[in-house]
Amino acid sequence: MLALTLPLTVRRRYPAGVAVAVGAAAIVYDALDIPPDPKTAVFPLLVGIYTAAAYARRDRAFVIGGITAAALVVLNLPSIAGVRDFGDVVQPFVMLGGAWILGENTRSRLRQREFLRERAERAEREREEQARIGALEERARIAREIHDVVAHSVSVIGIQAGAARRLIDERPERAKESLTAIEEVSREAMGELRRALGVLRTPTDAAELTPQPGLGVLDELVDHFRLGGLDVQVAIDGDPWRLPFGLDLAAYRVVQEALTNTLKHSGALGATVRIGYRPDGLELTIEERPAAAGVGRGRRVAVSDPALSGGQGLLGMRERVAMFGGTLDAGPGGDGFVVTARFPMTSTGG
Repeated sequence: MLALTLPLTVRRRYPAGVAVAVGAAAIVYDALDIPPDPKTAVFPLLVGIYTAAAYARRDRAFVIGGITAAALVVLNLPSIAGVRDFGDVVQPFVMLGGAWILGENTRSRLRQREFLRERAERAEREREEQARIGALEERARIAREIHDVVAHSVSVIGIQAGAARRLIDERPERAKESLTAIEEVSREAMGELRRALGVLRTPTDAAELTPQPGLGVLDELVDHFRLGGLDVQVAIDGDPWRLPFGLDLAAYRVVQEALTNTLKHSGALGATVRIGYRPDGLELTIEERPAAAGVGRGRRVAVSDPALSGGQGLLGMRERVAMFGGTLDAGPGGDGFVVTARFPMTSTGG
C-alpha cells in the first residue's frame, strides 16, 4: 500500500514515472493476493492514470494507457473465461477508462488556458509594439513639421536679413521692407512652432490647434517667397476638388520645401508651381526657371550658412508622398532642378 500511495506525492513532477510505479505496485498487489483486499486500493491507480493522461507527455501518456489496458486484460483472463461475473470484469475497465477520460479533459482545459494566456501576452506585446511604432511615427511627423516650418522661415529671414544689410545705406526704404518681412515671418514661425510643440505637451483631443495649412492658402506661401526675392508663379491644371486633410497638408509641405530648397541652394531667381488635378490623381511640379525681367533682381542674396541647410528636405518630401502611396521624382530638368510629386486617386479621396 505504501508503494501504491507514496509516489503520488510527486505525481505533478513525474506524471509518467508515477503512473508506471503505481501500476507496477497494483499488479504486484493483485498477483500476490495479499489479504485483506480493500476496495480503496484501486484509488491510487485511478489517480496515477488520471495524472498521466493530464500531465504526462502525449506519447508517454498513450504508452501508459496501452500498457494499462493490456495489463487489465491479462489480469482478468480468469474472469473473462467465466470464473467471475461479467460486471466484475467490466468494472476496472470502466473505472480506469473514466480516469483516463477525465485526465484528457483536464489536458484539453490546460491547453486551452495556456493558449488563451499566450494569446493575451501576444496581444499585449503587439499593443505595446503598435504604441511604440505610433510614437515613433508621431515623432517623425512632428520632426518633419518643425523642419518645414523652421527651414522655410529661417530661409526667408536669412534672405531678407542679407538684403537689408546690403540696402540699409543706399536704399533704407527697401531695407525697412525687408525688416518688416522678417518680423512677420518670425511671428508666424513662432506660432507654427508653438502649435507643433503643443502636440507634445497635451493630448490631441485637448489641444487647441489652429487649422493646418493646405493648397487653399498657397498664395500666402508664395507671397513669402516673393518677399525673399524668388519670382514664383502658380499654374493650376484641371478642376480643383476637395482634398483630404492629410493629403492637402502633405501637398502644401512639398511645395513649401521645394521652394525653400530653391531659395536656399539654387542660383535660379524664379520657380513655377504647377498643380495638376488629373483623372488618376494629384500631380505637383515645382520647376526652377529664370526670373522675369525686373522681378526680384537685386534683392536675391545667396544663403551659404550651414545652419539654414538641415539636409532633411528631400527625405521629408519623399516620406510625406509615400504616406499616401505616391511617388516623388527630383532632379535636373529644363532650366534647373525639378521636383514632381504624384498622389494616386485612392489617396486623394476620388
